[in-house]
Amino acid sequence: MIKSWGCGFWSDVDHVMGQLLAAEITNRIPVIYWGPNSRYAESFQSNAFDLYFEPVSNYTIQDIAWPHYTFYPPMWNSKNVMIEDLDKITWEHRNLGELMTSDASVVVSDVHYFVRPIIPFIPKDHWAYGMTPHQIYRGLFEKYLKLKPDIQAEIEDFYEENLKGSEPLLGVHIRGGDKVREVEKLSHLNKRYYSQIDRFIRRYGINKILLLTDTEDILKNFIRRYGSMVVYTDCRRGELNDTKNAAHLQNYSDKRRKGIEIIKDTYLGAKCDFFIGNGYSNVSYTVKRLKDWPEDHIKLFFRNLKHEKRLSKRRTKKEWRRRAELTQKHKKEYPEFYGGVNTYAE
Repeated sequence: MIKSWGCGFWSDVDHVMGQLLAAEITNRIPVIYWGPNSRYAESFQSNAFDLYFEPVSNYTIQDIAWPHYTFYPPMWNSKNVMIEDLDKITWEHRNLGELMTSDASVVVSDVHYFVRPIIPFIPKDHWAYGMTPHQIYRGLFEKYLKLKPDIQAEIEDFYEENLKGSEPLLGVHIRGGDKVREVEKLSHLNKRYYSQIDRFIRRYGINKILLLTDTEDILKNFIRRYGSMVVYTDCRRGELNDTKNAAHLQNYSDKRRKGIEIIKDTYLGAKCDFFIGNGYSNVSYTVKRLKDWPEDHIKLFFRNLKHEKRLSKRRTKKEWRRRAELTQKHKKEYPEFYGGVNTYAE
């Protein structure tokens, strides 16, 4: 049973892909259930995964919740398997080795493992043996991820009306909003996009830029810079550095629409001839995993090693300043611990 990880949309899908691989390796039947902790669920009773994708097996959550089944981790049973374990952040009984070797009737996975740590469990006769993580993700996406027909149709309609015939197309995914909490100095990374975009335009004669962004300010800036070349979908966007009201954190009256907006942008990005994205974003990585890109047709931005070292030094200095301030505060409050006057003496 593969539960929702409860984070971003493609982060949840990433979790699913890893556990589908684990199910294959352990000869288990996968049942995906994105319950009430999914940000993309419509109700407490529905399975959010089924709102967007076709089932990966012929079994449902109802087929799992039988009293005669045994469960691992041991906090689960037939009565509570549909709810969420709010204490999962402790990772108790979530050891990957134990999950892979459990003999329980039902193994429940609700914490995120990437494909990479699962690779050592792949047997030699498995199709993924000897592959890189990216190759395995490509295979898993091709095998399991099938969009609902209406979502696929909406993607195709947008492509036909706005992009087809304007090739070559450049997809650009650039983040703002709450991503500033995850990626230090995000604004510096975002500034690198423009020179790369201009290089693609000159080298490949780009006609249209499909912009995928969660931020209204970034959209306006692209329109000012590239004008009618910019194409974008009608979706909800937030403010540049708003960490609390990013689009995917907002409430939608139509919860399914929130997921569709993310899927639509991502799949349209994969339809482009070239792509530039954020190497710290699951959206960009999903675009990369949805098709086989020529190496020089896709670029994901990361901070370089020099930048990482510089940021690490700054974080270290900041931490030492914080500790020094705490020490000074402690000395003032408890001077007796540092050879001062014992305020508790009679």
